[in-house]
Amino acid sequence: DVVGTAENLSDSLETIKALKPDVFIVDVRLKNENGIEASKKIIKMYPSAKIIILSGYFNETLAANALSAGAKAFLSKSIAISHLVAAIFHVAMNNRFYAPQLPDEVLEDILVKNKTSKRLCALTKREQEILQLIAKEHSTKDIAQMLGISEKTVRNHKSNIMAKLGITNQVGLIKYAYYMAMI
Repeated sequence: DVVGTAENLSDSLETIKALKPDVFIVDVRLKNENGIEASKKIIKMYPSAKIIILSGYFNETLAANALSAGAKAFLSKSIAISHLVAAIFHVAMNNRFYAPQLPDEVLEDILVKNKTSKRLCALTKREQEILQLIAKEHSTKDIAQMLGISEKTVRNHKSNIMAKLGITNQVGLIKYAYYMAMI
């Protein structure tokens, strides 16, 4: 049953507080707001909020951003009603629901990002800075010169990053840095 509607984030927060819906469906394009950013704010205020984000078109990047923001599902408005109903039931049971058109490799990337995002927060600012420079294809020597530190210090930071993220070799580190830069 539809228990309420809202046109913007402010109304949404009031609706959630007053009606406590089992599932909250958010349009990616809210009046004067972004539905993904609004969902982040809703989840911050109501961590148990179960959100499905709907979009007029399916976009893999939007899907990844929506799911990373905490939404339990990202669906195209053109989805079959049976899939929407299935999504509502899955999300109501606190499960994720993945759109049928979401390619396996994108789904895998989303799941990897969700697992590693907490570990990424464990990196120091300098380690995050080095990871960004790796993603921009800078060598150890370039990074050392850019940051005014020795190459040995850069290598130590790389080792620490790999240990914190559970990465076992340089190729994995480069792939991870590049992947994180794309999101």
